[in-house]
Amino acid sequence: MAADFQEIDLTNEPVKNQLEFVDNAIKLAVDGSSTLILTKARIVATYALPNALTKQVKCRVIPKDDASSFEIHIMPKA
Repeated sequence: MAADFQEIDLTNEPVKNQLEFVDNAIKLAVDGSSTLILTKARIVATYALPNALTKQVKCRVIPKDDASSFEIHIMPKA
């Protein structure tokens, strides 16, 4: 599975913008692209999981640095 991949650091963006970006990343995953999002906002990580599920794409949240930041992997379903 050779999908496009992009890594985006959203740690300095307002939470509202981060949530919008997660929605866009989910849409891209439906079309076959993968995105790795870096954030410090727990709410963004929590928001990503159920929203990816409703669109039937894979979403994996990995806590980093004693859970002070998160990697959110949004990928097309295999």
